[in-house]
Amino acid sequence: LQHRVRKVTEGMEVLKTRTAVENAFFEVWNDIRWYRRRKEEVNPEILKQALETWIRLLAPFAPHICEEIWMKMGKEGFISLAEWPRYYEDKVNIRAEEAEELIKNVLEDTSNILRVTKIAPKKIYYYSAAPWKWKVYLKALEQSVSTKTDLSALMKESMKDPELKKAAKDVAKFTRKIIEEVNKMPEDKKHRELQIGVMKENKNLKQAERFFKREFNAEVYTYNEDDIQRYDPKKKADSARPYRPAIYIE
Repeated sequence: LQHRVRKVTEGMEVLKTRTAVENAFFEVWNDIRWYRRRKEEVNPEILKQALETWIRLLAPFAPHICEEIWMKMGKEGFISLAEWPRYYEDKVNIRAEEAEELIKNVLEDTSNILRVTKIAPKKIYYYSAAPWKWKVYLKALEQSVSTKTDLSALMKESMKDPELKKAAKDVAKFTRKIIEEVNKMPEDKKHRELQIGVMKENKNLKQAERFFKREFNAEVYTYNEDDIQRYDPKKKADSARPYRPAIYIE
């Protein structure tokens, strides 16, 4: 919600009204829909707070309906005279935002697989990337900030790490896969991911298992790529990448 407040405010200040209204209406609504979809039981107070902020952001674009909603919420005076929502940076949790983005992407990837294969899943397995892949990925991000990295530069930097040097062949193979993706990534995305560092993917996926189970009506299991006890008959775990867990469906 804070991100939307900032985007709408910045858009209004420089008269980018299309950007402002897209965030004020569509993006906030999408966020609310996602919250309701993710939570088994929604918190009415949170929804009320979100609605109050939402209609204040929308008031310049849809004044009449926003005044009606403002009155229905029991607010005094006109919404057109109410204080504009403030952006509170201390309320922003980048880790939480990126964790939710991870869950959205895994949901979409799983849905795409099911759509293509046309199977009714009974069991779904997720495999989060091994720690050494995170090391290489973050090195790639660091090198690509404000410029482009290449295979040679990234391998040279990776080989300085004793652990990565022992797995040079696997590192080279993995590096080739991520170079183009990292170089095309928006700068703000790079900075966000560097600020987070290694995401606890396995933990986030485990916490979302009940959500995935509801969505796909299937049993869901989560493993680390390097877990020797993992169930992985098709060796899918090897394809796991940071922010892109591997998926196996039965």
